[in-house]
Amino acid sequence: MIYAEGSRPSGEREVIDFVSKITEASRRRIEEKLPHGFVRLKVAEAERRQAQQDIRSVEDIVCELARNSRDAGARHVLVAFQKEKGRFRSISVLDDGCGIPTDMHQMVFEPRVTSKREDFEEDRYGVHGRGMALFSIRSRSISARIVSSSPNGGTVISVLVDTLMVPERSDQATLPIIEEKEVGLEIGAGSHNVARVLSEMSTDSRNVDYYLGSVAEILATARMLSTDHDTRNSPWANLARIDDIRLLAEVSKTRLGLSVSERNAYRVVNGEIVPLETMLKRAKDATGISRKACKASPGADGIRSGRLRSPLRKLSKDDLSEIGERCGQIVEGVLGRYYMKPAGTIRIRRGKGKIVMSFFIIGEDGDGE
Repeated sequence: MIYAEGSRPSGEREVIDFVSKITEASRRRIEEKLPHGFVRLKVAEAERRQAQQDIRSVEDIVCELARNSRDAGARHVLVAFQKEKGRFRSISVLDDGCGIPTDMHQMVFEPRVTSKREDFEEDRYGVHGRGMALFSIRSRSISARIVSSSPNGGTVISVLVDTLMVPERSDQATLPIIEEKEVGLEIGAGSHNVARVLSEMSTDSRNVDYYLGSVAEILATARMLSTDHDTRNSPWANLARIDDIRLLAEVSKTRLGLSVSERNAYRVVNGEIVPLETMLKRAKDATGISRKACKASPGADGIRSGRLRSPLRKLSKDDLSEIGERCGQIVEGVLGRYYMKPAGTIRIRRGKGKIVMSFFIIGEDGDGE
């Protein structure tokens, strides 16, 4: 039956409109249809799906942000972690790393944008440096923004997450158990929550101090750190000099991404809210490891030499780098015979009576082995 223009029955028009929308949505996602029901996705759609895979939980978000801070050379990473209305998780990560230029504040949230121009990196959480972390976080969050950042001035990033869409562990208060192993401290039993993530990173990177707490606790900690001359270029520089309650609350919000009430700002200034201990110390105290057993000062390489009971503790960071560089040359030469090569940074660490070196291997065509 042929209808005049605009005279189709309303039900039929709705069906046609629905099918058209589905077809158009499919066209935007698919670059090419392949045999046997396969398709080739467009880059934007592949990136969107990758974001869903990369960020599955609130813990993943904190992990990626903390890794970015660590890789930026931060010595202190402060994580403000607070829940609103029993559902919305507010996360602010402050660091004193190398910072981000102003004209890159929006661009870093785009896919495949990374500061790692040569190689990716690998740690216990997998490959890092694909330029997808911040894109994935923004894709999965209500909002994600850089509050403040400048070259050599550190970075503050704030994220708001709907935990109905991106779940989190129900027990965020429990600290993990620390176990003493042959190679040093390792995280044992405990909930796989944000505290565990930061505790694990603390044992992996002893030259970085991680802090986790409420917005007010992080403000108190930032004020404490601001008294250190070495943090003069950090986001919290000169914070301890601010005694005016209203001004402190305003600076806390605009510069640090920490929304505190004037009442809590007053409590911070008057010492009622005390600065946090590092995650490593809190986990040690919770585990009950004795002060004597844990007492060790970080060496230049960030590894607590008192934990190592072998002559290897005498090796400096430069010594380890030289060993890694020379071994890397040998590895590259041998692998080259088989059209393979090491990828990323060769990681070298020392344990009790041994040195461990690890790296990825890829074929010359770029395929992972």
